[in-house]
Amino acid sequence: MPRKICVAFGCEELAGAGLSHCPEHEEIRQAKIAARKAEAQQGAEAQANRRLYRSAAWQRAAKGFLAKHPVCAHCAELGLVVPASEVDHIDPHLGDRAKFWERANWQPLCKPCHSRKTAKEVFHR
Repeated sequence: MPRKICVAFGCEELAGAGLSHCPEHEEIRQAKIAARKAEAQQGAEAQANRRLYRSAAWQRAAKGFLAKHPVCAHCAELGLVVPASEVDHIDPHLGDRAKFWERANWQPLCKPCHSRKTAKEVFHR
């Protein structure tokens, strides 16, 4: 695989294999990402949502939903059969308990699809 120059402004080092940054700038980039994630988890909204998702009622409901809907909805649209492991809220509930429990707003997703969708919602609102 051909190596490229780091994309960081003014850097002339080679980027790591398959990466866009040299090792030094990749470390800085990863630290910034980790800081953004940690900051997002500190808010009152995040803490309230964590309580909802950790409740026994949600655990039972999600387990039952996945038993009835075992295939990832996003992968199925692509013709793939991938086991769903997480229940996603199609439209984010944003702390609204009524919307949180609205089963018509739920869809089964695999971990990669759910992570991708959630990251897009959180970081690209």
